[in-house]
Amino acid sequence: MRAIVGHEQVTARLGQAVASGLVAHAYLFVGPDGIGKTTLALEFARLLECERPDLTTGDPCGVCSACRRIAHGNHTDITLVEPEEGKRQLGIESVRENVIHLANLAPSSGRWRVFILPNVERMTANTVNALLKTLEEPPESVVLLLTTAEPENLLPTLLSRCQIVPMRPLDANVIADALTARWSVPDERARTFAGLANGRLGWAVRAHDDPDLARARAEQLNKLIACTYAGRDERLAAAARLGADAEAARSSIELWMLWWRDVVLAAHGATHLLNDGAARDEATAQGRALGPEPAERFLRALIEAQAALEQNANPRLTLDVLMLDLPHLARQASGRR
Repeated sequence: MRAIVGHEQVTARLGQAVASGLVAHAYLFVGPDGIGKTTLALEFARLLECERPDLTTGDPCGVCSACRRIAHGNHTDITLVEPEEGKRQLGIESVRENVIHLANLAPSSGRWRVFILPNVERMTANTVNALLKTLEEPPESVVLLLTTAEPENLLPTLLSRCQIVPMRPLDANVIADALTARWSVPDERARTFAGLANGRLGWAVRAHDDPDLARARAEQLNKLIACTYAGRDERLAAAARLGADAEAARSSIELWMLWWRDVVLAAHGATHLLNDGAARDEATAQGRALGPEPAERFLRALIEAQAALEQNANPRLTLDVLMLDLPHLARQASGRR
């Protein structure tokens, strides 16, 4: 699947499944937001429906009737199931109408009827339970492609019915090269976006389209980094700003968590980090100053806070606790000036 940037092991695995005829009935693509999960699911659907796929390379032909209809978003056997506009969660009625009912109908033109359900961690328990029977006993012609950024928040009954497809953050150089080659982003800007993206090409593309997004992310990351050197009152004031509402808290913790991944790697002596430029230097300095155990402890605290927010924990209280758990460094201890 050459249309996908990076993720070579994943695309090879999916291509081999089609070539061997051993396509599973359900796949769960796992990785951070913006990593390309839905893009990969759509490309896999295109390969499944292609009338003349190249089974050696795992590429759809791009010119058959099915490929053309998919490119125009009107292939009747591929259904993208998302929440209604303005809603965060996918409702049970939408799943019943757009998945359960349609799954019992034969494909209208191709071999498969494919359902793509992004962000399944946002489903209610009732919605997941309604979907389980289709996941457990789907018709032979049905393939369900689910995505999640938070597998730890999914019911074990859902996880056990899917093949798990982990997607890892991309190297900043891979993202920068893709931005330059495919989106004609000037090299210096591509490097900047790649450094801020934390391994997520989708975010970097959106930042190219909306420069304010990259600027805001850089400013937010700098504020989060500065908290390590701040006193108690400054930290709690920052928590009040970051925890103004649940969505703001989720966004802050997600960015913080991806950056602290580099701090943990640096604490273990790794040099291959996702961040670039000043953020990379800072992660390296903090990791070396803290050491592995404190760095890992705070990364776990971030993961637990993210899970708590998904269970409707109070965002301000969650950020307050994180700020108190955050290790403290003097600026000279990290080498920061």
